[in-house]
Amino acid sequence: MLKLQVSGKAILSTVRCRRQARVSGKAILSSVRCRRQMTTSSSSFVFGPYKIDPREVFYATPLSYAMVNLRPLLPGHVLVCPRRLVPRFTDLTADETSDLWLTAQKVGSRIETFHNASSLTLAIQDGPQAGQSVPHVHIHVLPRKGGDFEKNDEIYDAIDEKEKELKQKLDLDKDRVDRSIEEMANEASQYRSLFDC
Repeated sequence: MLKLQVSGKAILSTVRCRRQARVSGKAILSSVRCRRQMTTSSSSFVFGPYKIDPREVFYATPLSYAMVNLRPLLPGHVLVCPRRLVPRFTDLTADETSDLWLTAQKVGSRIETFHNASSLTLAIQDGPQAGQSVPHVHIHVLPRKGGDFEKNDEIYDAIDEKEKELKQKLDLDKDRVDRSIEEMANEASQYRSLFDC
């Protein structure tokens, strides 16, 4: 059993996977046991100055997590963030950087398939002049389909515009009011099932 510590909380859940491999023409059946935390209900997550409801999180590692977006540009537009509050990309440790991108790769692959998309846009806005509205590193993961934008690169203008709107509308003294928590929790629940072995 592997036990990990994240933010002082013990991590524990069991996942059993079975896979078959062909080696020299022989089928090999192996059973793999993994223990990791995916009990997001008992974990706490922050996104810059905001506390994130665990029901919005659909995938987590000891160093990163993926959550649904308050204002998605396209169906499946999600965010991948480091667990540690890190304002700028260059402030990440090597392990955090690696885990963040591996998490984005895994999440992107499954979200792309789930939404029957044919491509992905992965984007980081690193710092206020780059359009970052929340001072916490995050990767936008957007499943893409032909014709979703008239010109492919318009997605970046749309991300910039949404970030500006978000910055203007988010007020630390007010609750977020865009999508309901129920709507986001439902979406996260659907995505969570993509990561069961």
